[in-house]
Amino acid sequence: MNKNCILILAHKNHNQIMRLINHLKTDFDLYVHIDKRNKLNIESFDNVNIYKRFKTYHGDVSLVIATLFLIKEAVKNNYDRYVFISGQDIPLKTNKEIIDFFDLNKDKEFTSFKNIKYDKGFYNEMSFRLNSYNFGKLYRLIFHRNIRELISKFPPIKRTTPENIYYGSQWWNLTNDAIKYILDYTKKNPNFLKRFNYTWGSDEFYFQSILLNSKFKDNCVNDCLRYIIWDGGAPFNLKMKDYENIKNNINNNLFARKFDENIDNDIIDKLYKDLEVK
Repeated sequence: MNKNCILILAHKNHNQIMRLINHLKTDFDLYVHIDKRNKLNIESFDNVNIYKRFKTYHGDVSLVIATLFLIKEAVKNNYDRYVFISGQDIPLKTNKEIIDFFDLNKDKEFTSFKNIKYDKGFYNEMSFRLNSYNFGKLYRLIFHRNIRELISKFPPIKRTTPENIYYGSQWWNLTNDAIKYILDYTKKNPNFLKRFNYTWGSDEFYFQSILLNSKFKDNCVNDCLRYIIWDGGAPFNLKMKDYENIKNNINNNLFARKFDENIDNDIIDKLYKDLEVK
């Protein structure tokens, strides 16, 4: 058994996912959840565990639930490190370089985070996410933001912003002790997970808020180890024109996202070939 595992949430692009899996599985055990709504048909093999348990939706608490499920499956094997990526990530470093990096940072929890209370504008925006009800894409399209905010202020559905909430990337790289703490906290505090029902972007609050309010706070490094270019509120689909910027800004970034084989497969080919010649 490998001492590091990788958890993957996937929902599209069969060939791209299989390429990622086949590249990583030589040195990592993999736990892959595929959106139940998708027609992707991949079976478990070797040290690759494939699940299709939940329908997952962008920004929805279902992503937290699917992630917790993968954690519960993986923690049975007591790994040293749990790396959480999407099916649209591409490694920027070889498997050995990734393993060596975590060997040098055994006690560090790599996850981006920001306490929402120290910036008024940021606090107001995150409070809107936390307190207004998100009933899906159609609900957001029909009702203007101001209407959704107004609806959320009426009792008994009114919600208030929880204390000490942290916001950050959905993707992280955590030790076994931190993973076990998250599971234990979730089990002992079911209302905390329930609080994120109908919250937009729950996956960007849940794990950070547990860890940064725990004994692990001092070990948390504010870096998710990802190269990402943001396009408004979503990661930009990287293309061949972005290649030089990616290569010039690798630093400690172990992965880059996001990529789509149907938009630009050449950049995917190029980055994997770079890994082969190292």
